[in-house]
Amino acid sequence: MKFNQVKKIILASGSPRRKEYLERYQLTYEIIKPDIDETPIRGENPEVYARRMAKEKVASINGDLGKNEIALSADTIVVFKEKILGKPRSKEDAYQMLILLNGQTHSVITAYALLVKEQNSLTVNAVCTKVTFNDLPKKLLRAYIDSEEPLDKAGSYSIQGDGTFLVNTINGSYNNVVGLPIEQVIQDFLKLNVITC
Repeated sequence: MKFNQVKKIILASGSPRRKEYLERYQLTYEIIKPDIDETPIRGENPEVYARRMAKEKVASINGDLGKNEIALSADTIVVFKEKILGKPRSKEDAYQMLILLNGQTHSVITAYALLVKEQNSLTVNAVCTKVTFNDLPKKLLRAYIDSEEPLDKAGSYSIQGDGTFLVNTINGSYNNVVGLPIEQVIQDFLKLNVITC
């Protein structure tokens, strides 16, 4: 499907998956990677953290926004028992994350921010999806990690890649788990006159 695009999108993200969502709808965009400190504040609620990251990412490129442009940023985190599981620092770190999630239910939260500088408009939303993993043998988890796919993914897995076998059920938006709840973003794009039918 193709929308009529009214505003140019500045994507404050280097995520290939977020690019793919914009390309799916033939939306014109430019990438400006944000440079921010992504360290959680001690005791910070996971959703509050994700929203803060999304806001800080768009704020970091505010000076690069021109007339008739909108900035889009997003931050996806995996949460298990109120603990944020980011991208693994090593294969062992990835293994420890997958052991935690194995046979359990966790949350995937993606917060996204939309900034229209000329209207002084900032929209921030967060979407939560519950994901339940299969209970799998440790050897299989190690084999998945050896593929190196999980090494740059929050929570150490890729639902849209080889990691799909880890997942038993999801409750909520699949797109959210991939990294952008595009069904919600499109609704906001329509409200903000970024696109029209």
